[in-house]
Amino acid sequence: MARLERTTTAMGIPVTRHVERPRGTDGTCTCCGKMLGRIYGHDLHIRFERRHQYFASLPASATCKGCGTLNRVSSAK
Repeated sequence: MARLERTTTAMGIPVTRHVERPRGTDGTCTCCGKMLGRIYGHDLHIRFERRHQYFASLPASATCKGCGTLNRVSSAK
């Protein structure tokens, strides 16, 4: 989701600018490299099928949907 920032130009014209959010570190599978979630500070953001979203506190364990390997994410690398 994008963040918008309202500001004005040098001539005083109001404009809306797109501001990038900081990207988290990717939590990937140790076997196949598929992304399991994104790490933001001490939380793991998990999203799949565009409807289900979860935040888990680190350390967290997850099973890869691609190869079935059990992975443990303890902190950002």
